[in-house]
Amino acid sequence: MLDRNFRPSSPAPAGSSWVLDYRFSALIIGMVWLQMFYMSAAFPWLVPMLRPIKLGLIAASGLLILWRSGLSWLLLRNLNPGLIALFGLAWLSAVWSIDRGLTINRMIGFTSLLMTCFAFGLVSWQRDKLQKIALPMLTGVLLLSIAYYFLDRNLVVEEGDTLSLSGAWRGITYQKNSFGQIAAFAVILWFHRWLGRSHRTLPVLIGFGISFMCLILSKSSTSLLSTILALMFLLLLLRSPPNLQRWMPIIVTAFSLLVITYSTAVLKVVPGLEALLTPITLVTGKDTTFSDRSVIWEIVRGHIAFAPMLGTGYAAYWAGPEIPWSPSFVFYAKMYFYPGQSHNGYIEMINDLGYVGLCLLAVFLYYFVRQSLEVLRIDRFQGALYLSLFFMQAMTNLSQSIWFQHHSLEWVMMMFASVALARTLLEHKLRGVYGGGTEVPAGLQAGVSPLHWQNRIR
Repeated sequence: MLDRNFRPSSPAPAGSSWVLDYRFSALIIGMVWLQMFYMSAAFPWLVPMLRPIKLGLIAASGLLILWRSGLSWLLLRNLNPGLIALFGLAWLSAVWSIDRGLTINRMIGFTSLLMTCFAFGLVSWQRDKLQKIALPMLTGVLLLSIAYYFLDRNLVVEEGDTLSLSGAWRGITYQKNSFGQIAAFAVILWFHRWLGRSHRTLPVLIGFGISFMCLILSKSSTSLLSTILALMFLLLLLRSPPNLQRWMPIIVTAFSLLVITYSTAVLKVVPGLEALLTPITLVTGKDTTFSDRSVIWEIVRGHIAFAPMLGTGYAAYWAGPEIPWSPSFVFYAKMYFYPGQSHNGYIEMINDLGYVGLCLLAVFLYYFVRQSLEVLRIDRFQGALYLSLFFMQAMTNLSQSIWFQHHSLEWVMMMFASVALARTLLEHKLRGVYGGGTEVPAGLQAGVSPLHWQNRIR
């Protein structure tokens, strides 16, 4: 609780030294694993449990946030403002949503996700907490998928005889692209661990090999290409000569401009720019329609024209293949199947929250890169990881809808990374005042007003 009589100019309270605190570490690990598992596993028995799981995560996260109310306020001040703005706009979109009930229902799921991620940054903090929690879970999903293959290959292999589906693994997830993204994250985290040279080499190589094998088996060419680029970027950041390191901000900016250019080419914003896609099509084996994704984009653009500024409500368009009155039902008539997403995260954002939402997404991406560069100066090892995750997802969203999606495990990872960035920067500011340590000052745990710490670290 806040001390309303405490003044920002008051001296530091007695006992405000840095202390270790590993309380509730098992709880937060269980919460994160539960959040990641139910968003990745396609088990029918999970469906009736989703609402209780979401409400349970909201309750548990809320209690942790209240318990650490002082630290929560400081962490919120360091959190990516684009993320906060997008969250607020998504809830507000229920007012004009074409399916208000669906928007509210999916925002409840998104709220449980955001609160779990926020609670993740409040207790048992360690600099590499993201990979320590996420890597066992991601690898576990891949190993479970392999085990299911030996039980019954039909449980993990996609149905279909097209080039992209024939023999492709979906694992225990909903479809092959989701499985490919889980494998991609695991590949990057294992490679990042190997670059750190702080773990035994053999287990790391085994984990990397299993993850890369699953990535290949998924036949997700987008995930494969974006992962290779992310690995090259990690290698450049962590193994470059010392005299090259001062040019890292320029290199990161160049990579960002490259992503923006290719995004513009895919969206056909500038006529003739799609010629830049030729190298990608040669590598992936796809044509410039990206496996007919351009047809999906044109149909979705037609719907965007009805509400271009604010969209038609968060997650309200893709109501499901069994809802004939949904605008997305038109795909059956025009393409004879239901894609379930726009297959482009930027178009999806415009469709849901309009060009206002796209601008806020740009704010989120800007602050993510900016905070990652700040962390890069503080902790090169962690900063490199966050930047590589950003570039992987920026590329992946050219053909998959991931940004700000309530059901996307890939977005879960980006949310945890956003909170980890905020906590790392806050930790650095607090250590600048108190020095040393691995946790929060005891004064914050004792309920001292965050106004005091805000004044000290400003």
